[in-house]
Amino acid sequence: MAIMRCKEAFCFTESNGVERVLTPGALVEDSDPAVKKAPALFEPAEINAARSTERAIEQATAAPAEKRARKPRKV
Repeated sequence: MAIMRCKEAFCFTESNGVERVLTPGALVEDSDPAVKKAPALFEPAEINAARSTERAIEQATAAPAEKRARKPRKV
């Protein structure tokens, strides 16, 4: 079974009459009724994990002997 990630928020009624709300980032199995109801709103979790590692991460601190530039505040 694959794990699917919800791409957009949506609400639907399950077969037992219970309303269910899924938010972006919610993880469910591919056999979940939500995936069967709206497959276009889901993607495999592996795709999302690969996409998040591709983003450039800014270094939060300066390396030794490196100056960090800071823009002056406008008053």
